[in-house]
Amino acid sequence: MLTTTSEYAIRAMVYIAQQGEGDPVLAREIAAETGVPSSYTSKILRDLAHAGVLNSTRGVGGGFRLAQPARTIYLIDIVAPFENKAQRTRCPFSEHACSEEHPCGAHGYFKPVKQAYDKFLQRTTLHGVAQKQLRGAAPKGRKTKARKARRRY
Repeated sequence: MLTTTSEYAIRAMVYIAQQGEGDPVLAREIAAETGVPSSYTSKILRDLAHAGVLNSTRGVGGGFRLAQPARTIYLIDIVAPFENKAQRTRCPFSEHACSEEHPCGAHGYFKPVKQAYDKFLQRTTLHGVAQKQLRGAAPKGRKTKARKARRRY
C-alpha cells in the first residue's frame, strides 16, 4: 500500500531514531545502512526536513536529526510528504474512483482494510517501530545508545 518512497522514508527515519539523540547522521550512512540509493536518500531526507520531521545541519559535524522525540512522530507524519490520503486509500480493484456512492466489486471487502491501514499509520509511532526493530535484529554500523547499554551488562 505504501509507495517505494514512503517505505524508504520510514526505513531512514527508523535508522535515525535508533541512533539516539547524539551526533547528526550523515545521508550517506543512512543510505548505506538502509539499502536505499544515496541520491534517493538525500532527496527523501531533504523532503522530510522541509516537512519539519527532521532537522538538517550542513557542513562539518552536520547531518540529520529528528525534529522532535520519536515518541511524538507517527508513521503518517513520515509518509504524508510523499503521498496524500487519496493515494493511500486508492482502490486497487478499479481504475475509476471507488466510493460509497460508486463502489467497485470489492469495495465492501477492501474498505475495512483501508480503514485499518489508516489507523495503523495514525497510531504507530516511530519510537515503537524503531524499538521493536532493535529487539528483532541488531542493526549494523554505528552503535546506538540501546546497543551500547546492552553491551555493558
